Amino acid sequence: MTGPSVPTSPRPASTMNRAARRRNARPAGRTLRRVGLVVSVPGATILAATSGQGAALVAAGPAHHDELVAAPHRTESPLVAMRRIIEREMAEDPTTTTTTTAPPPASPPPPAPTTTIAAPPVAAVAAPVPREVTVPPAPHPAPPTTAAPRPAPPRPAPPPAPTRTAGLLPPANPAGSIAPSPQFESVCLTEGALSAGCLAQTLQATDVARAKEGLGPLALPGDYAQLTAAEQLFVLADTERVDRGLPPAVGLVNEFDQDAAAAAAGDSDPVASLVPPGVGLVRWASNWGENAGALGSNYNWMYDDGPGSGNLACGAGGGGGCWGHRDNILGFNAGQLAAAHGTLVMGAAEAAPAAAKPWMSDTELFVVITGHPAYYVYTWAQAVEAGAH
Repeated sequence: MTGPSVPTSPRPASTMNRAARRRNARPAGRTLRRVGLVVSVPGATILAATSGQGAALVAAGPAHHDELVAAPHRTESPLVAMRRIIEREMAEDPTTTTTTTAPPPASPPPPAPTTTIAAPPVAAVAAPVPREVTVPPAPHPAPPTTAAPRPAPPRPAPPPAPTRTAGLLPPANPAGSIAPSPQFESVCLTEGALSAGCLAQTLQATDVARAKEGLGPLALPGDYAQLTAAEQLFVLADTERVDRGLPPAVGLVNEFDQDAAAAAAGDSDPVASLVPPGVGLVRWASNWGENAGALGSNYNWMYDDGPGSGNLACGAGGGGGCWGHRDNILGFNAGQLAAAHGTLVMGAAEAAPAAAKPWMSDTELFVVITGHPAYYVYTWAQAVEAGAH
């Protein structure tokens, strides 16, 4: 089924195929001042006189007068008489010079007592000593340089540019449907859609059909068996596109996965009805099929979709719906996307409704959008990292 944004003109393209899934302060100083007091002590005067052959020492004490007492008269020698005469004359004449002997030097006075007077007390709290601050030398200005630009934050690597080597593109189609060889469906029903036998035979049949278009074997990511059925359908569709030189769908969008899931449960073609916020819808196309798994559905849509196939819109005699599933997978080339300023995204799903037993119901939704969805459920870049190409 295909459809533009407005109006919608769906074109049915359904087949009976199925799939299975899954962050030091210094101390203050003070000084004491000493004051000395000198105390004078009165001394004594010592007088000494020498006369004749003798010497008389007179110690002066407090001032006083001695009384002279007359001595008894006696005869004296002429020398003694002469001396007395001289002494009397000297005593009566004050101008007479008397030679006196200088008193011996006095003993040095005792040292003057001193009194120590305490200095006034110094303030108890002294001003703090400033800290030593080391000032680093001024740096020399660096020569002007041009800063290297910062690298941009890493982004997911874009899908590799496809190189077309062979294959048919719409409106060209294969000359006729190619029956699978080997016939994988019976093995898949017996052993399971993800069994080694089923995968091996389905891949072998696919490679045989691709070789008729000049294409090499289908390259699957190493974790293909661990992918969900929706992711498997997405990887298979993008691989078919890239191998023919078409741009891959960027990724699976949650809202379109929901549309695909609803249709798979109803065993019918999906319709793009849930549009992510901030996204504009340009065109869409969809596939539905029943088979033993995603690989089986992809084979029928791509290589067994013409006259005589299980394509209900084609029939045995052909019709307008022949190769419609293949055209939906290989539609929306680079020129069409550029003209629409759009991005190709997908939705996909698998279910097991009662009406499809013993097969699985698989659906795909291809949508061209403007804007960007909030996130992708799974991307082609992830598939390439795992080995798809």
